[in-house]
Amino acid sequence: MDPTEENYDLTEALVVGDNCSYPADISMGSNNQNTPPATRCSSRIRSLPTIFFIVTPMIIFIIVVFISAALIPNEMSSNSSKEATLRESMTQYLTRNIMPYDVPNSAALGFQSNGQSKVDGLSDGIVNQTVFYSIQAKTLYTWTDSIPQDVYFEYVLPYSVTNEPRTDCRPLFFNALKDSLKQYERAAMANNTQSTHDQIKEAVQLINTKLWALMGRASKPIFFMASQTPRIYDPLSVIAYGYSSCTGLAIMLVSALRSVGIPARMAGTPAWYGDPSKGDHSWVEVYVVSNEAGKGGEWMFLEPTPGIAEGKEDIANADNLDRDPCKRWFCKADRFNGSTKVYATRYDKQATSFFPMAWAANDRGVPGVDRSSFYTSTCGKCT
Repeated sequence: MDPTEENYDLTEALVVGDNCSYPADISMGSNNQNTPPATRCSSRIRSLPTIFFIVTPMIIFIIVVFISAALIPNEMSSNSSKEATLRESMTQYLTRNIMPYDVPNSAALGFQSNGQSKVDGLSDGIVNQTVFYSIQAKTLYTWTDSIPQDVYFEYVLPYSVTNEPRTDCRPLFFNALKDSLKQYERAAMANNTQSTHDQIKEAVQLINTKLWALMGRASKPIFFMASQTPRIYDPLSVIAYGYSSCTGLAIMLVSALRSVGIPARMAGTPAWYGDPSKGDHSWVEVYVVSNEAGKGGEWMFLEPTPGIAEGKEDIANADNLDRDPCKRWFCKADRFNGSTKVYATRYDKQATSFFPMAWAANDRGVPGVDRSSFYTSTCGKCT
């Protein structure tokens, strides 16, 4: 018999059969010679479900693998595309609103001209780091989802606050605060019903409590020392020396908050009662998302609270956004009688005002917003 015909006859016998018997000319081996044909056929048929249950999952698995291989790259490609678009938008925003101090050093800061090739061995500058960590913060912390893009771009993204020396402090703050803020990461907040409003307030107080020890020397947190601006007022100088006056501490706290995606800016008066001889003061404002839908957010203020040593955080009385404004030493009616002007920093060139700096009286390079009416109304009630 031709082998092809033999295989055909075997298949036909298994499928259609004749009383479930095999063809007589097919040898089943010595052990099967005494087994009735019907029994041998029944044994083969009983094995079919077993083969089915083994093969079917394998086929399903292969199909799933192929589908995943087709879909996952598309999803990854989509995410990469969105991130690339966001990165480009952020870079363009920083470029459009670059402060006058930074124009001569724009290339060194990372602002690349069209067609400019990157020199081998040089990094991308502060701009690249700022954009990268601004996106990292959005990825890591859920409160960033509720912050309007225009607010995020102007009060989180910028690498500077005033005309302080430009330093690459954002990666330093982002990584230093990561462990302290672990409970606010997306994975930890998956089943948490706490409002964004309350998350931001808690995080601000936590940062104002821990920052000074985290960035200070062993057993010696960063502390206040008067009359340091403009000698020591950028964050890395404050960290290196271990102290600063109100301006340097405010810039440092603003920079730390921005590093984790919390919108912040410096506020202050260049002259109490409008008289430079009476001194000046700086503090911090934070944008807090409203608990009420559709209400946007509001700017609230607090003071940096340096000098809190590691291990003393629980008994420390760091300033926070829920504190009664009248409890702050400077928020008193006699200081805000209409003669004291207060401003807050901005970055957008569309600002209609500038931020007057006591240490650079004739400098109008920092955009600002006049906050005098708010503080006159708020602190004018305090005795």
